[in-house]
Amino acid sequence: MLLRTFQPLERLRGCRVLVGGWEWVSPGERRAYRAMVAAMERAGVCTEGRPPVWAWRGELRLLDAAMLFDPEYQLSAGFATVEFEAPDELAVCSDYGRWNDYLAGDGSWEVCPEPEREPAQVCLPYLLPEWTRDVRPLPVAGWDELDLTAPV
Repeated sequence: MLLRTFQPLERLRGCRVLVGGWEWVSPGERRAYRAMVAAMERAGVCTEGRPPVWAWRGELRLLDAAMLFDPEYQLSAGFATVEFEAPDELAVCSDYGRWNDYLAGDGSWEVCPEPEREPAQVCLPYLLPEWTRDVRPLPVAGWDELDLTAPV
């Protein structure tokens, strides 16, 4: 499955395997992330108790990065779009809009093998370097002047 993720460049340097870590999850979101870990376990994908590596199937835009991370503080430290091919059996899909509602404490959320919208949210237990097809650094400045609808 062809996927894309946004990752800090610092985490990619010399990385043998990329895994999620609770230190990167804000305390207010941990309940929802634990629900994702449990859903992945029910789907037969073991994360060893770690939060997932988030990715998306479908085209991503600069706007997606800007919505996920603060351009002035986080993205200015250096991020990249990582395009990779992951084994289907490790990919757990869900609806990103419903996930955001769930994070906000509204509505319900479940995994769904075929989300209706693209880009589809996909969670993985890890990302191996040999899956990587391309790493494209994101801009570190000038976000207010960029075409945020441009693909990354």
